[in-house]
Amino acid sequence: MPQILAQILMEITSAWRFRWVGAAAAWLVCLLGWAWIATQPDIFQATAVVYVDTTSVLRPVLDNRIVSADVETQISYVRQALLGREHLERVVRENNLDATARNEREREEVIERLRTRIVISAPAAVRGSGSTYTITYQGASRQGSVAIVTTLLNSLVEDTRKANVQNADTAERFLDDRILEYENRLRQAEQARADFKRANAGRLSGDTGGYFARIETERRELEEKRRDLRLATARLDRLRQQLSGDLPVTPFAFGGAPTGTNAEIGAIDARIATYKEQLDKLLLDYTDRHPDVVAIRETLTRLEGQRAEQQALLSANPQAVVSTMSTNPVYQEGQIRLNETEVEIAELEAGIAERQASLDKLQGLMNELPEVEASLARLNRDYDVIYDQYQALVRSRETQDLSRKAQDTDQVDFRVINPPLAGFEPVAPQRLALLAGVFVAALGVGGALCWLFAQLKPVFSETRTLSEMTGLPVLGAVYRVVAPGSTLFRRHVGLVSFAATMGALAVVFVGVIAIEVIGPGMHSFVGG
Repeated sequence: MPQILAQILMEITSAWRFRWVGAAAAWLVCLLGWAWIATQPDIFQATAVVYVDTTSVLRPVLDNRIVSADVETQISYVRQALLGREHLERVVRENNLDATARNEREREEVIERLRTRIVISAPAAVRGSGSTYTITYQGASRQGSVAIVTTLLNSLVEDTRKANVQNADTAERFLDDRILEYENRLRQAEQARADFKRANAGRLSGDTGGYFARIETERRELEEKRRDLRLATARLDRLRQQLSGDLPVTPFAFGGAPTGTNAEIGAIDARIATYKEQLDKLLLDYTDRHPDVVAIRETLTRLEGQRAEQQALLSANPQAVVSTMSTNPVYQEGQIRLNETEVEIAELEAGIAERQASLDKLQGLMNELPEVEASLARLNRDYDVIYDQYQALVRSRETQDLSRKAQDTDQVDFRVINPPLAGFEPVAPQRLALLAGVFVAALGVGGALCWLFAQLKPVFSETRTLSEMTGLPVLGAVYRVVAPGSTLFRRHVGLVSFAATMGALAVVFVGVIAIEVIGPGMHSFVGG
């Protein structure tokens, strides 16, 4: 530790030889630094705070029937756009900031300097509840800073609302263009489908299903008509038997009133005819072993036995029955029913022939009709897809119209919490701190310069130090011999002069601080 202190003391003693060089450097640094600080213009800060209320009254009511505007994103976009070249040029023009610019380069410097001095900040906000934005600008003029912040605030409000309108207009134009496009495509699809149907009018199934469904329908209807024909033929045979005399003809057989033995036979015949019709119908669907079929056959056997007994009773006078047939109204009614049955059979045969021809025609188009139906299915599918897209676009346009009206009614609310305002005192530069910093830096520069010169021109103040540095023995030392009175006087004059020099520097520093604190300020003092 003593050696370190001794070394430090030796360095200070060595540097003290160049104290006037350090003093001159300190004065030079202070004068230059303070002059530079004095020439720096005052910077005033203007600030405005605006609250953007994004809550909506209509949104909860209309729910999903409108498209809510993303106001936060739009404001963020406008916030970035305000620092873009277009907006900055408008701010420069409106506030005449380029009045001193003599060429395009200087004008670019004005715009770039304006960009670096604008700060638009926003804290994290809860989505849907609003955000607070702070606009800050630092400029050389208090009124000019306020004017620039006012311009930026107005641009933020106007451009955000304009962005809502522009976005809505863009969406509406897009939807209108797409709807018009799909209308044309829908019209073309309808025309193509109509032309195809017109060209294949005789080969399309219409509403009866596809090709194989049509064949199955024709076959089913053909079988039904054939079954009806069999029933009608059986009924015709029984009527002919009754009218020809193979079976007794009674009024009851044709719907008349029964009387006497003939009436009993007629009633039995009517019952037999009824059961035979039922049996014919059952045999179309069931086999001979079905219980209903067996029961009806047993009943028919019993009834035929009863009829045989009744006919035995009439065998004694058969001419009485036959002679009355031609003039009997019931017999005439049976003849009418016979004719009607023959007509029905003719119609059924014609229908069977028609169905058979249609079925043959369909089977003949086995290789052609499926391809026609497949082509029609493709056309219908394309038409349905285009129609669905068209309907979706129309619904989207209605939603957009409703959203536009909702936005016009329920606009975003901009509330200016703090209007554009700047303090009367400049916020920069911090001249007191800078003046003190320059003074301390000047002293440091002076001391460092003294030490540097001492290193360039070293001396040894003690013989011991010389011996330690060279490693050689020191035989003796010759000291400067000066008259005692002259030595003391010069030493006192040198100390007083140096102290006065540094004291003057301190006095100047105090004066500069006083001018800045009490007086008009360094910038005003030098005519700024």
